[in-house]
Amino acid sequence: MEEDRMSNITLQILDHTGHAELAGLDADTVRTKVNAQPADRWVFVDGQVVERDDLANIDIAENATVLVTASMVAGLV
Repeated sequence: MEEDRMSNITLQILDHTGHAELAGLDADTVRTKVNAQPADRWVFVDGQVVERDDLANIDIAENATVLVTASMVAGLV
């Protein structure tokens, strides 16, 4: 009998309206939701920035936190 595998990845999406947090996601769902965000967003997995194109090749650990935020440019207001 195949054991059901549960994921507990948290996805946080920050934007100008605040933030949304989705918990209990699997890696494929996280990738789909991240790819649905605008292309200029930064993506962090457990605090480390990752290229969106590399997200498909990264093994997102159970209990990871994935953060999607607008890019920031220092010195500009």
